[in-house]
Amino acid sequence: MKTNPKVLLIDDEVDFTELLAENLEESGYEVVQINDPTKALKAAHEFRPDICIVDLVMPGMDGGDVVGAIQSDFILGKTPVLMLTALVEENSDNPEGIQMKGGLPFVSKTSGLGVILKAIESLLGSN
Repeated sequence: MKTNPKVLLIDDEVDFTELLAENLEESGYEVVQINDPTKALKAAHEFRPDICIVDLVMPGMDGGDVVGAIQSDFILGKTPVLMLTALVEENSDNPEGIQMKGGLPFVSKTSGLGVILKAIESLLGSN
């Protein structure tokens, strides 16, 4: 029996995570939302996601810190990470939507669901 891919969504904006989680679930993903980045690593250990989607700018612990903790973790270190941020604009020259910055794939929060889904599928396919 095939299970749905598991997505851990880490973003301090509750309305955004609820909307994205709903859309991802309708697209066949199992989603856990974390709106407090300081609880992300514990949640990742409990949920064991296939991919983490992390907002870059969050209070208390930014997305870079969260990703660093995930990537340096013995158990979670190979989990693909997709950064979502409002700091990058959707790139019309790149219809796939993925931009690489500092070795991490980024997608603009203004991208449509289709772009986010393509990015997830691309990262899960390369895992």
